[in-house]
Amino acid sequence: MMRSKMAMMFRGLGKVVIIAFAANQILTVAFTYIAQQIDVGLPQQTVTLFSCVTCGLVSLWLQSDARRAFSFARDKGYVKPAGDPSQSLQIAADCPKRWLVVLHIELNPAANAAPRQS
Repeated sequence: MMRSKMAMMFRGLGKVVIIAFAANQILTVAFTYIAQQIDVGLPQQTVTLFSCVTCGLVSLWLQSDARRAFSFARDKGYVKPAGDPSQSLQIAADCPKRWLVVLHIELNPAANAAPRQS
């Protein structure tokens, strides 16, 4: 059971890293292009700092968006205890932002606890 939770956490973390890295690359290229149009002598340290900050902010944004999506889905009844004892939660197929709900569950295996009842 512990190995399964660790695997889930690593899978979720891998998704966050891949998305943050891709978004960071796109934003850094756009920033570099625009900034060099303004100042041709743009120091590389500025681009590096922008890239590091962007990567951190994108990963935090993604995790907080996943937390909000899970909370919304739980409150609206899209996430329910599963009938199968091997799974603790069942996510409705029509759940809005389902992939973010799954991401939150992967990042936080403790979220598999029974959802709050309204």
